[in-house]
Amino acid sequence: MKVTRNLIREYYGIPTGGETVFYYINAGFVKCDEENNPKVDKTAFVGDVNATCAITGYENGWKYEAQYVKGDSVVDDLADIARGQKLGSDCERVLVSVDMAAPIEGQTGVYHARRAAIAVEASPPTGDPKSITKLAGTFHQNGDLTQGTFDITQKTFAAQ
Repeated sequence: MKVTRNLIREYYGIPTGGETVFYYINAGFVKCDEENNPKVDKTAFVGDVNATCAITGYENGWKYEAQYVKGDSVVDDLADIARGQKLGSDCERVLVSVDMAAPIEGQTGVYHARRAAIAVEASPPTGDPKSITKLAGTFHQNGDLTQGTFDITQKTFAAQ
């Protein structure tokens, strides 16, 4: 099965009260590309011509670009972070990446997924006077990914 981009969905979690409410990243978004940026340790031993490599970690992030669609919860949140120049915990969110090509057998609407705590780097809105305003930035992963499942109807993540 060939997997098209629409089968990899991101859900953006906004803290509301004591819980996190997830929204499907779609309306207005023209790009949400994951870049895992592996950290490579390269060592050339005295008796070898070429180096030996080991992956020691990742600095994962998702670069995004969106049209400023007022009324979309995710876009409004990103604009609020950028325009308010929020810092620290005020720009920390949760991102769940759902593999729609990997349903959980016997469960309707439940798919394999990964959850990441993220820090939102949001640039202020830009654009020409007669064009649609754009938002761009990066969702920077904090810590390790959590493997699990996501129910797209209930919009809930369950860690494995």
